Amino acid sequence: MNDDLQNAETATQSEIVRISRAIRCFFGAIVLGLSYPNIHCALKIGHFQNVYSDFLGSQPLPVSTVFMLNHQAVFVALSVIIPVAAIATVFLRDQARSIYIAAFLIFSVFAQLFFQWFTLTGPLFEIIRMMGEPAQ
Repeated sequence: MNDDLQNAETATQSEIVRISRAIRCFFGAIVLGLSYPNIHCALKIGHFQNVYSDFLGSQPLPVSTVFMLNHQAVFVALSVIIPVAAIATVFLRDQARSIYIAAFLIFSVFAQLFFQWFTLTGPLFEIIRMMGEPAQ
């Protein structure tokens, strides 16, 4: 009877370990999937600057856009470090900690992607609005 109880506990523990590994791999896949557009967007920041200078001329850009244009290397580094960290979390021994880290990385990749996207497209919408106005 005692052996049956130990076998059941061992089976339950091994099942929990398998589930936590699956969750870590799933979270890692989410981060890796979202990292591609994040890296792509970060690498193209300089191209946006050319568009802004051509169409906006002397009009000032939003502070967040200027910050991003001036710190492109930081955004590229972050967009590469996040997926590398996600891959590393799959190999951590502490199951719970790696799940927490992976969840934080999912949040981080979303936050960076949305910040980059909205910061870079904001002036584009201003250009579109200016194109729609009648010429004076």
